[in-house]
Amino acid sequence: MNCIPEDLAVHRVEVLEQLAAELPAASDALRYRDNFARLLPQRIEEVTVEIRSGNRQAAETALLSLSVGSRMVGAPRLEYVVGRCLADIRSGRRAECLPALIREAERFLTHVAETFSAEAHPRGTGRHRLDS
Repeated sequence: MNCIPEDLAVHRVEVLEQLAAELPAASDALRYRDNFARLLPQRIEEVTVEIRSGNRQAAETALLSLSVGSRMVGAPRLEYVVGRCLADIRSGRRAECLPALIREAERFLTHVAETFSAEAHPRGTGRHRLDS
């Protein structure tokens, strides 16, 4: 699946900032993103197992959950691929989406790791907008 729109970002921080505005503390949004990232490999493995075993209902449930989480943390590329995977499963193409799903999950995790490093070691005197 190489048809991911080029204009989709790996991560849209403004989505996370909006989530932070809706929560009691901005750090809650970062914690949600970090928990999403921490659980992402396990969730991708679950989707992979369900797709390969032919358990369509369980795969759809896992993908729907992954789609919601991707949207909440501002991961549009991952959300897009999850949507394509759902379409593939619903049309009977069970495993065509897995390589792209794994690739985009890894891309998001790399981005979060780099962002976490930047948040932990900010340059200059400006604070990260979510660090309130």
